[in-house]
Amino acid sequence: MRILIMISIIIIILAIGFLTYQMRDRLTKWQQILTALSLLFLTFFEFFRLGSIPGLFGDEAYSMYDSWSIAHYGVDRNLMHNAIYSLTSGGQSVLYEHLTVPLMKIFGMNITAFRFPVALFTVISIIILVYALYRNKINSNVIAGVAFTMSTAQWLLMYCHWAMDCNVIVPMFILTIDFILLGLAGKKYHFYIGFILMALLAYCYIGAWIALPFMYIFTLLFLKKKGKISNKDIIALIIISIVILIPILTYTAVQFLGLPAFKFLWFSVAPLPATRAVNSLISFKGNVLNTIISNIIAGISTLATGVVNTDTSSYTSIPKYQLFYLINFIFFVYAIVNFWKNRKQNSDEINYLMGISITMFPIVILVKSGFWHWPIVYVLTSLWSGFGLGLFFKNNSHKSLKIFIFGLLLVETGLFTGYYFGNYPHDEIKANQLGGYSINTTQSKHFINELKKLNVNTYYGIPFFNESYMGYLIPTNPYDLNKLNEKWQNNLPKTIQPGSAAYIVPTSQINNYPNLQSLPSKNMEVNYVKYTVYYNQNND
Repeated sequence: MRILIMISIIIIILAIGFLTYQMRDRLTKWQQILTALSLLFLTFFEFFRLGSIPGLFGDEAYSMYDSWSIAHYGVDRNLMHNAIYSLTSGGQSVLYEHLTVPLMKIFGMNITAFRFPVALFTVISIIILVYALYRNKINSNVIAGVAFTMSTAQWLLMYCHWAMDCNVIVPMFILTIDFILLGLAGKKYHFYIGFILMALLAYCYIGAWIALPFMYIFTLLFLKKKGKISNKDIIALIIISIVILIPILTYTAVQFLGLPAFKFLWFSVAPLPATRAVNSLISFKGNVLNTIISNIIAGISTLATGVVNTDTSSYTSIPKYQLFYLINFIFFVYAIVNFWKNRKQNSDEINYLMGISITMFPIVILVKSGFWHWPIVYVLTSLWSGFGLGLFFKNNSHKSLKIFIFGLLLVETGLFTGYYFGNYPHDEIKANQLGGYSINTTQSKHFINELKKLNVNTYYGIPFFNESYMGYLIPTNPYDLNKLNEKWQNNLPKTIQPGSAAYIVPTSQINNYPNLQSLPSKNMEVNYVKYTVYYNQNND
């Protein structure tokens, strides 16, 4: 895996060098340097310690096991073959787990291999974005500004450094915009690629469904109005999109129209007991208008401070660097005001981006705010922040002010990076020990191996959410998962059970288990929590 990552990094570095060299006709030396260093920083950040930071999240473990299971057994943990929408963990999107099947086949249950595609696609998508802006003859200050803000957006760096099923929507969404912008610069086939990617967004994150139809229709109408596509192109694009969407449409028919589960071509279609979309939406009880207003305010607050009120973990933001978010928020507002005031003079690509931003309003209004639920909204705000930063450097003549603002952003980025690759892994895992829903994989594998040495039939009190993690920690045939879960249980009885068993008790709680204290014990630690393990190797 290290060789694959190194080869990818070398190719990316060469691509960045070629891109900045190609842009030398329009970018100054310092703009070229800023663009190149920004993209190199992004590359370093996304690939560095990819397998250990952050800790393995429960939903990520679910998705990785399904990918591994499909690679080796042809079915996921629910024994479904090519599920259109996974039944795992209340429902998960399937595009990413299928993208990672080849890597799971080659490298086995490897967290670095599983996270690799989302990191790679993120870097590629932002490099192509910079190139697309160059091709559209966007101001050179703006190109450098976008390269910087998209490469240093803290939430984006974190979001794409791990691989829950829906995280891939960020690079997929950026790539969609990339190819539409490239089409505006000349080549029509880029539009076709863009629409294929747009259709595939439906397989990335169910929370985005509410905005995708508006984005799709707007893009078609905009390109038609600008004379970029013909009626024949529209028909072809719609047909291609329908073909791509047929599987997900069959799922919606089963889920929302009550049709029974069935096989469609080589896909499995089954309803979920509940859909994750419901968990992503605001509450429609009580005063809905107040709920909407509160949700929008919370979303704006997150944009301006990086503090998320609705997310329960530190996987998407670190609330220590509000100054970085505030500066970017100011540039976001500056860009929007500037382009709105001059909307009659805006170029096609600017008008397209403004239109796409407006199509995100259904998410802003109806989907719970936060980086987890608004990722494509925050992609656009980070993009606009780059435009604002570029316009600021273009329009402001005070060199000292430019240096001061840019210096603040660099300092905040440096502090954030140092913390993320320093104390963050420890703090993040401790903050997410609710049900053991975030784990240090090295510690956890060692912990399991030490427990195995006790050679007992049943392990009680496993300090992980066993349904998601045990399949990763002990790679198991999906047909035998029930046996695995019976052997390794979260349940911790207060009395000695029949048969040989180990009882894993948090050391701080041993006084609550007096009946176990007659057994031999050993002290262990995992995920920064100390445990006393009582064990009975007898069968009486």
